[in-house]
Parts: sequence; structure tokens; C-alpha cells
Amino acid sequence: MALTTNHYDLVVIGQDVAGLVAAALVARRNKRVLVMPHGSAEGSVRLGGQLLPLDTAPVAHMATAPVQRVFQELGLWQQIRRDQGLVEGMVHWVLAGQRLDVQPPDGRLLEETAREWPDDPVAEAWSLRDRWTHATDELLDQLLTSDNALVADGFWSRRFLSRVASQLPARDVDELQPLPPEHPLRAVSRAVEPWLQHLSPTQLGKAASLRLAGLWARGPNDVPRGMPHIRKTLLQRIELHSGEVKPDLRVAELQIRRGRVVGLSLLGKRDRYGCDHVIVAMDPRRLLSGMLPPEHVPKPLATTVQAIVPVAYRFVMHAELDERGLSPGLAGTAVCLPAPKHPITPGDSGELQSRATWAAHGVGHTYLRVRPGAREGQRRLSITRIVAPGEDMVTLRERILDELDLRGVLPFCHDHLSLLHSPHDGREATDGRGRVRADLGSGTAMQHPMDPIYAIQGEPSLGVGVMPYGSGIKNLHLAGRLTLPGLGLEGEFTAGTMAAGLVVAPAKSPFSRSPLLSKA
Repeated sequence: MALTTNHYDLVVIGQDVAGLVAAALVARRNKRVLVMPHGSAEGSVRLGGQLLPLDTAPVAHMATAPVQRVFQELGLWQQIRRDQGLVEGMVHWVLAGQRLDVQPPDGRLLEETAREWPDDPVAEAWSLRDRWTHATDELLDQLLTSDNALVADGFWSRRFLSRVASQLPARDVDELQPLPPEHPLRAVSRAVEPWLQHLSPTQLGKAASLRLAGLWARGPNDVPRGMPHIRKTLLQRIELHSGEVKPDLRVAELQIRRGRVVGLSLLGKRDRYGCDHVIVAMDPRRLLSGMLPPEHVPKPLATTVQAIVPVAYRFVMHAELDERGLSPGLAGTAVCLPAPKHPITPGDSGELQSRATWAAHGVGHTYLRVRPGAREGQRRLSITRIVAPGEDMVTLRERILDELDLRGVLPFCHDHLSLLHSPHDGREATDGRGRVRADLGSGTAMQHPMDPIYAIQGEPSLGVGVMPYGSGIKNLHLAGRLTLPGLGLEGEFTAGTMAAGLVVAPAKSPFSRSPLLSKA
């Protein structure tokens, strides 16, 4: 018989940032916390002596109110504010027939667009979009920090949704008038959406789309070492306040008694952990694969989970090369929109959809970042490609490089590559000629799951939300990237703040360094 060997106020299962935020806040409020990320929670993989990120996007949301609110309470905002800054180098937009080279924040954009489309009303359209963006930002800043949104399930209440929906820009608002419908700049305006958030662009609300566009135009901002740095900071704060992080433990089954979660059993262990609250910070579909006994699965939860479908994935690869293998015109970040004849091979993922459908989900978009290498004269590339479900990954590395070569982004790199690796395709690290890098040791062949981009049957709440916090079981809460996927990292910080409030309320001032804690 399993024995209860530990008891926690909160157990967080999963590695989504929302769960780490909730754990850090609850630990800060003097509660006993355990995080079981089911793997590494730092968002990176180790290759030889290097740590390579699993998320390569700039951390563009750092100046938003929900992020600031969390780091203020954790006593870290001044440090975080000093760390963040504009991405290094240029931002290159690689289109089918044009290329725009922009110096952040949006420097030279109008000059570049005037050069490419001298007879089109680009400046007028961009000015209109800026006005829509500023108006939307004011509304979302107020919404995402309001007490009505940050109480238990406040965001999901009918009264709240109906009131806010009436204030958001309508889905059919054209913020780029008077550009023609097929103008390439319209694709540019939404090109980063599959990189910065977790919802299919086809379902992303107009307000969320404008929010992301505004964040990118004001920066894009980033922090040193990107998302792994944010994750590591949150993990350090959890452990500083006597929280525990145990990446090697796996949950076998949640223990439910009288409709309430009371603990959990562990795979390969006889002991049981008791708890007052559980936050699921991962894909909630995993609850239905054995973690939650079938007789305890609420029907609304099962229905919602079954309506969620991954429609694309982020395939990440890393490369190192001699700087002589880079084009002199490439410095910083490149956003490559798919060419009209971009090949899509969804494999056995089911019925083949039209090219337009895949493109609407972001499939074919490629995002590249250039950073200094470990040695002088060396450069490191991080490349993210949006791929269709079931797409063949056996030769994906080479196909991505060939396409970037053909389109003039990496035309000289093949003979100068010293490392090519992906944590997703199960292939070993190689050099540019396909030879295995034995010097990096064994274990370079990895099959980490790719980050999904989701769609849901029906309409996401306000064009951003998919999963409410309530699971239908008392004190079992849901808070991860699927809570507010359309808001990306900002949505995860909001979800984490809300979930933490379900466990223990903050002090009256969320910015207090020594909160007078209320009871859970």
C-alpha cells in the first residue's frame, strides 16, 4: 500500500511557463511548492558543452503589464528591466519577390517599403495600423491587469467576456487600408505570429494580432539567452523560497477523493505525495491518457480537450559555421515567408489539405537568428521552421538549408558548417558534409517533442483563450500555454498569476516585497 511521504500546498505538473510563474508566486507567498516538470524545465538541451534553446523566438513580451506584475512581486523587475533590450542586428524580411532590411525598432521600414512599392499607399496603411495598435494596447493593458480578470475564472465569466468583446476591434476591421488584399506587406504584418504565440493565425483574434504586431514594432525586445534565461530565473526564485523542483519524477495517477484532488502516485515508486492543490502546466490531453482515472474525468473537460487539435509544429535546428560562410548582408534575424511553390509533405497526418490551408496555419515560415559563436570568427545559427503534422523530418535539415541557399539567405554556408543539429529529428549531430560529430560524445540523437500550434473546434474566447482554469475537479487547475495561447508569453504570465490566486491570494499590493499573506 502506498504511503504519503510528503505533503505540499501546491504541486505543479508540467513545464509550461504559466506553471513556473504560478509556482514562483505561491512559493513567494510562503506556501510549500513542488514542481514536477516531467523533464527539463529550463527550455534547453545540452550538446557537448553547449546549452541550446528549444525556443528561439525573441522574448518580445517582457515590457507588458502581466510580466511586469509578476517580476515586481518576485522582487526581480529592476534586474529584468536592465537585462532586456532590442534584438541585435537587423531584421531581414525575405519575401517571395522582395527583401526588406530593417533596423529595430522599425528603422528604415518606410524607406524600404517605399523602395519596393513606390506607387503603393504603404505609409498611409502603416500609420493606420499603428493607431489601431495603440488603441488595442491600452485596452489589453487594462484588461489583463484588472481584478475582474485575475480572480478565479474571472476571464471566463459570461459577463466579463460579453463586456470586453464589445470593446475589442471587430474581426473584419482592416487595419491596413487602403492596401490591396493580396499586397505582400499584409503577409509581413502577420509573419511573426506563428513564432510568438501558440494559436493558429486562422483563429487568432484581431486584438491579439495587433498586440503582437505592436510588440514587434516597438522592438522586438529580447533578453540575454532568451527564454531559457526567463525559465531559469523563475526556477531559481522557486527554490529560493524553499520550493522544490524534481525533473526526474513522473506522475502515475492523480488521487481523487469525493471530487477533490488529494495527492498523486509516482511511476516506479511506492510512496505517494499529498497536496492541497494541483496545477497542470502542460497539454491537458495528457490527463486523459492515464494520469486521471477515467471514472473521474468530467465530461466538459473531455469534450474541450478532444476539440483541441495541433495544426502545425515548430521544428528547431542549430548550426555553427565560419563567419566566411555567411552572406555579408545577413546580420541579426531573418523572417522568411514561404515561396509560392514551397513543398509541404504532411506524410500520414491524414487527409491532405490545400496549400492555402497549411499556409494559413504558418506552415513554411522560417525564422533564423545569427549570434556570435564560441570562438572568434565563428557564428551560431538558430533556425525555426513551422512544419505540418506528420511532415517527414529525416531530411528536413538539408531541405531547410537548401531552401535558404536557393533564396539567397544562406548562399555560402554549406562548405563552412562545422555543426548541424536538431533536438527533434532523432539524428546525430553532424558537420556540413553529413559526417557525425563523434567528438560531442554519445546521445546527440534526440527526439524532444516539438512545440505545437493549436486550433480548436469553434471559436477561442476573445480570439485568445482555449482552456478555462477549472478542470471540473476541486483544486485541480489548468494553467499552461493552452489557457491563453493567442497571447503567447504574456498569456502564460497572466495564466500563472490567475492560477496562483486560486491557491493563495497576494498581498493587497502586488508590488510589496514583504507581503502580508492572507490564508489560502
